[in-house]
Amino acid sequence: MTIQEFDLPARWRSLLLDNYSEAIHNLEVSWPDVKSLEVSYRDIESFDPDFALSIVEEPEINTQAANQALGLLLSELGSPRIIAFVRVIELPSDAHRTVRQLRSEDLGCMISVDAIATKIGRVLPRTYEGSFVCAACGHSTRISQPNEQELIEPIECFQIDGGCGRKKGQTRFVQRVEESILIDTQFIELQEPPENLRGGVQPERILCIAEHDMAGQLNPGDRVTANGMLFVRSQRKSGKDTPIFDIFMRIHSIQRENIPLEEIQISEDEEREIKELARREDIHDLLTKSIAPSIFGMTRQKESLMLQLFGGVASKASDGTRLRGDIHILLMGDPGVAKSQLLSYMSQISPRGRFTSGMSASAAGLTAAAVQDSAADGRWTLEAGALALADLGLAAIDEFDKMNENDRSSMHEAMEQQRISISKAGINATLSTRCAILAAANPKAGRFQSVSEIPFTQQINLKPALISRFDVIWLLTDQPAADHDTMIANHIMNNRANSTPEILIDQGSAVDPTKSVANDGLDENKGIVNRELIRKFVAFAKRSIHPKLSPEARDALREYYVETRRKGGESHDSIAISARAIEGLYRLAQASARVRLSEEATIEDAERSIRLTRFWRHELMGENFDETTLQSGKKATARNRERTILEIVRRIHVETGQVVSLNDVLTEAGRSDITRDAAEDLIDALCRDGRLMRPSGYETLQPV
Repeated sequence: MTIQEFDLPARWRSLLLDNYSEAIHNLEVSWPDVKSLEVSYRDIESFDPDFALSIVEEPEINTQAANQALGLLLSELGSPRIIAFVRVIELPSDAHRTVRQLRSEDLGCMISVDAIATKIGRVLPRTYEGSFVCAACGHSTRISQPNEQELIEPIECFQIDGGCGRKKGQTRFVQRVEESILIDTQFIELQEPPENLRGGVQPERILCIAEHDMAGQLNPGDRVTANGMLFVRSQRKSGKDTPIFDIFMRIHSIQRENIPLEEIQISEDEEREIKELARREDIHDLLTKSIAPSIFGMTRQKESLMLQLFGGVASKASDGTRLRGDIHILLMGDPGVAKSQLLSYMSQISPRGRFTSGMSASAAGLTAAAVQDSAADGRWTLEAGALALADLGLAAIDEFDKMNENDRSSMHEAMEQQRISISKAGINATLSTRCAILAAANPKAGRFQSVSEIPFTQQINLKPALISRFDVIWLLTDQPAADHDTMIANHIMNNRANSTPEILIDQGSAVDPTKSVANDGLDENKGIVNRELIRKFVAFAKRSIHPKLSPEARDALREYYVETRRKGGESHDSIAISARAIEGLYRLAQASARVRLSEEATIEDAERSIRLTRFWRHELMGENFDETTLQSGKKATARNRERTILEIVRRIHVETGQVVSLNDVLTEAGRSDITRDAAEDLIDALCRDGRLMRPSGYETLQPV
């Protein structure tokens, strides 16, 4: 049944009165903080299916009729000056599209797009209805402005309206801004979610225009369902229009993501399978083996990566402080130990996983960039980087140590506060980066030397302040061992022998082993879970499970922390463990409980967290782990020698009241078992750091 245009306002009025009377009253009270009334398509369909269909097929006239009906109802309530809008949400499934599915037949229809906001322009005023004054006679004419592309001026000062009758070429029309109606407008670029893409296809984008209260609603990296109408503009070439059009979208309403990771669809059968897996006694070992099965060994490292996938629970304290739940892991190792392969695999199996390389990543690429948009007349817009797009997921950063120092400094806030403050090109914004960071770094000298001789902080191009933000740090060295090397060689050759040539897969003459039926769900023969089921397992756990530690688990973590602190270290300034470490222990225990889909982390989860922490700390720095070494980059012996030299210089300076002779310092240092060469090196380092000075040349010293 065709619905006549004149009948639409009455239908909208009936619908709003029947279903949204209370919401209209609330809108009247909340205006201007709230300027829209959200109407569910399901309610419209229940009211009148034909009417609902007309909204999808003829959105423009329906939108005008809906706003008109809402305005009349507000007037009847005694608020005639309120300007409000009806926003239709929850469109039917047949109106949903991906960006790459948009076609010419969708023009003029109401469609829905699931996307990520990647580029956000400034909110700027535009003329909605312009008031133009004739320069010859002063008569005012009002002209409606249908779009933001061009300003439409009067063609004549009409005598019928009281004007002088002069044509546009005979007089000049000046817009009077103060008498015009202006609305907010903003350019937004939406990108299809990359997790829906396969085979390295580049995600498609569409430029959108948000107006009225829809402007200023989004930040780069936000995941939304955008409902709106498509329109086209001709591409221009050599100053002329061409028959090829660019597609744009005028946003009608925005539905923010209410459920974390809701883009991952889990069927009832898959949910049942996930719950059955979680009940297995060996679920931790099973998922650990399923992490990068082509890489031999690294059992403990893979266990920590498995826990990183699930993560802890982010929460807010009563004072407003946000406590992060994501687990950050740093892989430091010699070349060829499969760090990059681990990162690539983790970015593929993690929901919202992102992989980038520090060699090619800048601060703007990781956080956000201010760019000039040609579609927005050269205005500055904000474009989200990898960390913002990985929100609620995982960001894998290879060659972390190769990043520029200024670029790397932007990671501090992103890792701990899990947000990025942007102040660029007049744009001030805060973006969420609630993602786990998995980073890989190589030693400066090519291979790691013994950490008992040189602390790892001196062997890697990372500042201690950044290293300390990682919950788990693995040191992966490539040491020859005949039995172990034989097993690695056999493993690699078996993988090669059982693999399928890529060219045959591309030609269609061989089945892609990653997409075979045998790779669905749990592979009992290999004892691993396939990557797609792992992604859904992780998404389900993050959405549904929010474990808290049992009293026994909390006691276990507390005892470990207190006992480790009591042990101290090699020096009086040594700290065996810091308060930041117990936060990491808490997160690991919560992640362990999530693997079991348990709302309570038990003593077993706490013990797993402690065991992993003990192991990586022992591998990194031996039995006597020293947080001060981690923070300063110097071992306890080096710090003690520095203190000895400083004390010698201060003592001689106080006793004599003069500058101190270098030879006197070296003599006293020898009595403290510090060799002459070592003492000279220490003095040079202290002078470079500004802790000592040479007031009268190389042979003199003085404390600062």
